[in-house]
Amino acid sequence: MDYSSFNLQDKVAIVTGASQGIGRAIALGLAQAGAHLVLSKHPGPRLEEIQNLKQEIEELGRRVLIVPADVGIVSDVQKLVDSAVAEFGRIDILVNNAGWTGTGPALDVSEEEFDKTITASLKSVFFASQAAAKVMLPQGSGRIIQIGSNFGVIAFKNRALYAAVKAAVHHLAKSLSLEWAQQGVLVNVVAPCITETESRKNILEKPGYKEWATQEMIPRGRWNQPEDLVGAVLFLASPFADMVVGQTLMVDGGWTIH
Repeated sequence: MDYSSFNLQDKVAIVTGASQGIGRAIALGLAQAGAHLVLSKHPGPRLEEIQNLKQEIEELGRRVLIVPADVGIVSDVQKLVDSAVAEFGRIDILVNNAGWTGTGPALDVSEEEFDKTITASLKSVFFASQAAAKVMLPQGSGRIIQIGSNFGVIAFKNRALYAAVKAAVHHLAKSLSLEWAQQGVLVNVVAPCITETESRKNILEKPGYKEWATQEMIPRGRWNQPEDLVGAVLFLASPFADMVVGQTLMVDGGWTIH
């Protein structure tokens, strides 16, 4: 797909959780729109995935920097931002995609799972936004795009903790916008419904789930593919969204219109 009309030529974008799924699709879409990429993933195994993505982006003529980082650790987040500035001299776009959560009844959530979810999916978003804003505000421009969820808007059984965290991410975008928008740094959210990624296969393959989701809950008649999020992110990152501030853009096939 030709994304050149989004006017992101030579912009510098950080994408967290970029090695697979939604993060990978967004990173590739930003590159196709003309941006240079700073790709981040959790340190550890499966580095070949992000290396393969780097090669794909470089074949498009874009520059790429890989920075392994645990975004739940503030010093790692600062290293990510510092590395981006050292390599490119600026940061124009931050996509906070990385996160983690479990699935199950609220009665079964342990303190360890609670803390891990808050750290990976909310603390990480706040401190990455803060670190990026410290670069963007002196520039007088920047776009921060959080990946939220339709469950941050509606309740869903057995996802109480996840839904609460995503609702916080949505509200955080509004609060940060009140502080930063006048200085040119815009914060918004893209909120998908369930998306077909490797980490969601255990849910998608449950007997009867596809029929329930696509026939009863999603008017569009299908759930998201990672690529379905790209257009919304590129729009919010582009000059076309100069007056879109603190908003949550639903990319959920109509789930939340019920």
